[in-house]
Amino acid sequence: MNIAVDAFPLAAKSASGIPNYTKNILQNLLKIDKQNDYFLYCKNPITFVPAKNGHVRTSPWATESSTSYGNTIWLFTQGIRLMKKDKIDILWGTRHMLPPYVPRRMRKVLTVHDLVWHYFPETMDRYNLLVMKLIADRSIRAADHIIAVSEATAQAIVDVMGVRSEKISVIYHGAGGYVPLDRESSAEYISNKYKTGQDYILTVSTVEPRKNLKTLLAVFSHFKKEGGPQLLIAGASGWKTSSVHAEYQRLGLSEKEVKFLGYVPDEDMNRLYSGARLFLFPSVYEGFGIPPLEAMAAGTPVISSNSSSLPEVVGGAGILLDPYDVEGWRESITGLLSEESLQEKLAADGVERSRHFSWNTAARQTLDVFGKFA
Repeated sequence: MNIAVDAFPLAAKSASGIPNYTKNILQNLLKIDKQNDYFLYCKNPITFVPAKNGHVRTSPWATESSTSYGNTIWLFTQGIRLMKKDKIDILWGTRHMLPPYVPRRMRKVLTVHDLVWHYFPETMDRYNLLVMKLIADRSIRAADHIIAVSEATAQAIVDVMGVRSEKISVIYHGAGGYVPLDRESSAEYISNKYKTGQDYILTVSTVEPRKNLKTLLAVFSHFKKEGGPQLLIAGASGWKTSSVHAEYQRLGLSEKEVKFLGYVPDEDMNRLYSGARLFLFPSVYEGFGIPPLEAMAAGTPVISSNSSSLPEVVGGAGILLDPYDVEGWRESITGLLSEESLQEKLAADGVERSRHFSWNTAARQTLDVFGKFA
């Protein structure tokens, strides 16, 4: 079969979220699938390792600055024309959307990462909210089959969109290549490169309201008088970051207590995770939640929110809390820091837990979905 891939996520400079998902699934598909050919459609130039069964289709006038809007219009028009010439059998939408006019012979598979535009519309800018309501909702209903990245997301698709459960396959993300590294040497490396303390606690997320960083800011404002590890926040700024930074200022915090690192490149992430004493993730809504999984794979004890899909990811290998219970977070952090044996247990349990999540397995399950239409 000829399988079309919406490859716009591969044009992203950051390899987090949907770009990370698309890159890892596709790389593994190209290794394990010896029967089908994959055609990658994107207006922008993309980062892609050449493969015999992988074919790139981009615009001859592509520039790195092309927007999501420009890529979507290109995919829905020129992309479809190219797909007809390439005799595509299956179109795989990697980012919640499918073109509105697809040839009847072409089967449509759609990955749904979350339904944030239904549950937390206030955390999105107006343009993206409008796009999701107009295009994503229609795409979910039009898809021949849906890949959901967690049971929580699958149930949300059934409850909110009215899609039959038999049209949905749950395929979890993988943990990537993260492994436990020596904590002291990792922390020293991070300290030297990013000008941080060597005794730190970590969270990884975009800086936006849904990630609920205000809970952690409130906790560390309590720690300000007591001293203790520094909180490092790794991740690019998302939309509406001003409220988070305003709270940071209001609480009188400084970089001594909480430091925003911004985007951290992939090559430093394993050491960033492994060098942390604890990993915290208070998000109120996640379609899957890759950072806690990566932290567990890197051997770092995890305290996570108990909302949405996160209990599926963390399981019994971490501490799960109400995301808004500031006192509960403060007590759990303080208690875990004082119990070295529990830290060691959670670290070992987390590594074992992370082995249940593999990109190779995810790719094979994705291939099984494509095989439904062979």
